[in-house]
Parts: sequence; structure tokens; C-alpha cells
Amino acid sequence: MEGLKNIMEDAVEYQLKKLLPTMPQVCSCDNCKLDMMSYALNRLSPQYVRTDTGALFQKLNNYQPQAEVEILATVMSAINKIGSHPQHD
Repeated sequence: MEGLKNIMEDAVEYQLKKLLPTMPQVCSCDNCKLDMMSYALNRLSPQYVRTDTGALFQKLNNYQPQAEVEILATVMSAINKIGSHPQHD
């Protein structure tokens, strides 16, 4: 349905963009990044919003220390898992 957005996608993508450049030994091709995002998003609670106000509120919530640590830990887990078992040659 158009008009819905999972704010968690933005948070996971942000962490991946921040972390992957610091890990040159991990493949960061588009396929691996999408696998990492899928892995992480399937382990985090979705945060769907419909309006810009709702999006802003959820993004602010994601900057709370507990939420930020959970997102970071899940993304690191995804990088480690997919990075050690990429689904390509």
C-alpha cells in the first residue's frame, strides 16, 4: 500500500553505510548489502509511519541510547553473518 514507510529501513541503511567502509574485508556489493539489510530488518521490530510527523517522531525515538544500541548490534550481527557467508562467488 502506498503511503506507508518502515522507518527502520532508514536506520539500518544508515548504520550499514557508516560501518561497511570500516570493514574492507567484508563484501559490500549491492547483493550483500541487501542481504544484510534483510537479515537485520527481519530481527528488528518494524516501525511503520504514514505521515512526515510520524516519521520524525520515530526517527527521534531511534536516537534513544537503547534503540540505537539495538539497531547497531543487529546490523553488526548481519554484517558478520552475511560477510562470512556471502551468497555469491
